[in-house]
Amino acid sequence: MRRMLRGLVCAICACLSMGLVACGGKNENTSGSITAAVTSYPDSLDPALAYSSDAWQSLWLVYMPLLTYVHAQGAAGSVLTPGAAASLPKISSDGRTYRLTLRRGLKYSDGRPVKASDFAHTIKRILNLESVGTSFFEKIEGADAYIKAGKPGGDLPGIATNDRTGAITIRLTEPDGSFANVLAMDYGGLVPSNTPFSNQTKHPPAGIGPFKLARVRVNRGYDLVKVPGFSLPGVPKPKLDRISITVIKNRGRATQDTIRNAVDYMSDPPAPDQIRTVRDRFEGKRYAEFVTNSTYFFFLNHRTPPFDKKAVREAVNYAVDERALVRVYGGLFQPSCNFLPPALQGFRKIAPCPYGDPGQPPNLARARRLIKQAGAQGTTVRVFGTDEPEPKAAAEYLADVLTQIGLKGKPAIISGEAYFGEVSNQKTRAQVGFANYFEDFPRPSNFFALVDGASISETNNLNFGNIDDPKINATLARANRNADVSAVAGDYAAVDRRLIDEAHLVPYGNRKLSVFFSDRINFEDCTVWHPVYNLDYASLCLK
Repeated sequence: MRRMLRGLVCAICACLSMGLVACGGKNENTSGSITAAVTSYPDSLDPALAYSSDAWQSLWLVYMPLLTYVHAQGAAGSVLTPGAAASLPKISSDGRTYRLTLRRGLKYSDGRPVKASDFAHTIKRILNLESVGTSFFEKIEGADAYIKAGKPGGDLPGIATNDRTGAITIRLTEPDGSFANVLAMDYGGLVPSNTPFSNQTKHPPAGIGPFKLARVRVNRGYDLVKVPGFSLPGVPKPKLDRISITVIKNRGRATQDTIRNAVDYMSDPPAPDQIRTVRDRFEGKRYAEFVTNSTYFFFLNHRTPPFDKKAVREAVNYAVDERALVRVYGGLFQPSCNFLPPALQGFRKIAPCPYGDPGQPPNLARARRLIKQAGAQGTTVRVFGTDEPEPKAAAEYLADVLTQIGLKGKPAIISGEAYFGEVSNQKTRAQVGFANYFEDFPRPSNFFALVDGASISETNNLNFGNIDDPKINATLARANRNADVSAVAGDYAAVDRRLIDEAHLVPYGNRKLSVFFSDRINFEDCTVWHPVYNLDYASLCLK
């Protein structure tokens, strides 16, 4: 899943390698309204509950947490910066206490003053509403007891606030090096203390940010409207007055509407049969592609034969042709031998790849020998995938490959809505299948939770392959406690390498997404692709 300081952006633009920048320019038109098309309505417009990429792309500009991210492209956009807090947190030597102070004079979009106690209320809503985000905040002292009590107004002793001074103190049950990033998640976007303990999607509460939500049309769309007078050091003021988000489920129609300027921005990639046309006509003018902080891989369940044998897992790695998978994703894909995405600290490119160059043909002959060596010939393997076009095609491709190397691959296609619930349940005994992950926040620990033995559970098991490698577990237990990710980048690189050397899974690359605009948008001067939130709506302007 998945998700910016105006003065700083211009200072770093010359250093950015990606194609779009937002340093301003003489052609900027700092007013006006546009229409943006999305394929599906956000899962929620309540910051305590929202988890989809479309939701976060909007809500991070409406509900500011205590911390946020620099408004910039590339690695610069992954840098934490103060949001509603006056500065980054002061962390105790034992890593368990975080102290922050609210900025003075902060107001919500409806004019009400922001109070330190609003933060405690914000976190209580996450815990009480059984949000997907609950797990990120469970290390706060008393969180488990608060959840079990089920009383919205109950005590949460791990958070202490002072409305007079703006002081906020958070105590954890154990060190968590990623907790500053957790505080920057959209879940922690501050809301007033009288916000009800119920889903507020139909009537979103006031927030802190350059935009506010208006004209909410559930399942059809909503508007982002500029907040008059909004000004916060380091946070850009939006250039547009209004952005109307409209649901257009058919990507082919949305593509055509953008081509003919009936839509100003298309948030999803163009329809597969139209990508080449869009590239040929508009790349560099109205269209661009970007590598996301994501990882795509096939999980191999260590608890189910034949993938309990390393030789079989190696065979699959030798047999997969990343070039074929690039075609499956319509070219919107960057092959990789690493599990960790390249933009994160801790990434060290694995070269040469032990199973062959991802840009070259696979070694099917060696894969067949390994299957024979393992005595796995003829074993029936169900390959799990969703019914969405690309994941379905990827699963069907893998089933065919497994058959070619001596196994009997059979696709097991499940609806997209039910898929992860099925493969994360141990009773399913899913042997192998499609998996992907987009960052919740830009730290290696967020990705490595998918391969940490400590995360294995009977249901809602993110570790689909049940990887339980003692060396990986010990390294992650140590590295994840350190708030300074640069100090443990080598540990994370070592985990990445061991995943590949032990053939624990089959990583095959990183997803590309795209931006596609109408002729009205100032493509050259006013478009920032953010590594956490995708397109930064605050950067857009008209010609």
